[in-house]
Amino acid sequence: MSAMETALLKTLDVLFVSQVVRALLNEAGRQILVEDGQRQDLVPIPFDTAAAEDGLLPVFLVAGEAIWRDVTGRGFELKLQRDLGALLSWRIEAIEAETFSCVLLSVMEAIAQVAVPEGVMVLDLARVFDEATARAEARRRLP
Repeated sequence: MSAMETALLKTLDVLFVSQVVRALLNEAGRQILVEDGQRQDLVPIPFDTAAAEDGLLPVFLVAGEAIWRDVTGRGFELKLQRDLGALLSWRIEAIEAETFSCVLLSVMEAIAQVAVPEGVMVLDLARVFDEATARAEARRRLP
């Protein structure tokens, strides 16, 4: 990201983003599901945990950021910190973006892409990230 692009970014309140994502998940009324690799069971994750800075929020944000970069050519800056006490060992420390809306819309799109009748399949967010990143890379290579 260039210095000019970085200057356009605003630091968002991580707690506020977490609260809004929690409200969205709650309003949607779909379970947030993680597959237990060993037993192949789908494990429901409470909305509070799913939207927490040390819960699944880092996964939602990383997938959303890849979608935003794919669509606009620009991403937002996520500062992650390793936290072995966190659900997936990562915590969101900071979010810098052009607007709150770009973060929220991209996270909503990521969630929509992994929603199935049973619920929101969290592990499928890796596919969303990979596909969005591949499209952005392919466009970057075009003459």
